[in-house]
Amino acid sequence: MKKLIWALRLGIVLFGVALVWEQVQYNRQVASGQPVSQQRQSRYRQANHLKIVRPRQLSDFSATKVEAAQVWLHVKGSRVIDEDTPLHIRQIAAGQRIQPENPRSAVYNKPMIQVYSDDHQDMNNCVTYAHNANNTVMITPTESVEPSSTKSQAVRVNTQASPKHRTTLLKVVQLII
Repeated sequence: MKKLIWALRLGIVLFGVALVWEQVQYNRQVASGQPVSQQRQSRYRQANHLKIVRPRQLSDFSATKVEAAQVWLHVKGSRVIDEDTPLHIRQIAAGQRIQPENPRSAVYNKPMIQVYSDDHQDMNNCVTYAHNANNTVMITPTESVEPSSTKSQAVRVNTQASPKHRTTLLKVVQLII
């Protein structure tokens, strides 16, 4: 059994050496201007084509996720980003109670979106907001019980993230499940 394992190891090493040698020979031919065979060119192109990976961009994600990340960053700030804790989006229908288990709780008067984390260390681990017609969102506190104590705040969310904040926004968008 040991001989078989050593033979496999040796075979893998020799295969790796052969691949490296092939690449070195190809690079020498290209650098010296010598013609390269079609078969070798096609192998080289296929190998390089598989290596190209485009980094993720904001345009790869839905507008809902990007907006939720922008609102989360606006309310919570970038210092609370924990890459081990995912964020979730929940749609809330108009008329649903703010605190579902409390029969005296206030109700949402229009459809809302809630972004929340699984971080139990953070007592305010959710942000609830609604769209307005003028490119703003209405952020609503979630801990209200009485309708009269609900204080909403209209906030304009910047849809064009500056390059400085784009990487932070991208991190938050990637946390959303």
